[in-house]
Amino acid sequence: MHLLKPITSAIIVSYCLLASVTSAALDSDREQPIQIAADAAELNEGKGFSVYSGNVIITQGSMVIEAARVKITFDDNSIQTMLATDGKHDGRAYMRQLSEGEAGDMMEAWGQSIDYLIDDQLLTLLGNAKLIQKGNHFSGESIIFDIPNDNVKASGGNDGRVQMIFLPKTK
Repeated sequence: MHLLKPITSAIIVSYCLLASVTSAALDSDREQPIQIAADAAELNEGKGFSVYSGNVIITQGSMVIEAARVKITFDDNSIQTMLATDGKHDGRAYMRQLSEGEAGDMMEAWGQSIDYLIDDQLLTLLGNAKLIQKGNHFSGESIIFDIPNDNVKASGGNDGRVQMIFLPKTK
C-alpha cells in the first residue's frame, strides 16, 4: 500500500507537467486529461525528473507515446524534456499526434530513442528512425524535426543513406 502513494503522486505531478507538452499539436489536446500507464514509476521532485518504465503508454487527446521507458525532466513551471526509449515497435519507441492544420493530418515517429525538447519544439529520433509527417515519409539513422519551422533533417546510418517518399500535392 505504501508503494501506491508515490506512484499516485508521480502520476499527478506528471499530469500537471505534461499539460504543456503538446504545443505543436491540436490545441484541444492540451485541454485533455493525461493518462499514464507503466509497470513502474519514479518521481524525484527535488532533482526535477520522473521515470516510467515497463510498457509505458502516455495519452493526452490525440497524442500517444509508447515506449519501454520514458524520462521527463521539469522545473517548477513546466516540462523541459521528454525522452522515450525502446519499445514494442521493432525495438523502437513510438509517438503519434494529430497536427494543427489539415484535417486528419497525423504525425507519427519511431526511434530507439525519441527526445522531445518542449520549449524548442524539437523532436530528435535516433536509431532506426522514421517520421511520417503530412503524408511524407523519412527514414534514416537519425531524424531531427523542427516542428515550428516545419523542417526535417535526416541522416543515414553506416551506409550513409536516408530514404524519403514525398506525396504529390493534391489540387
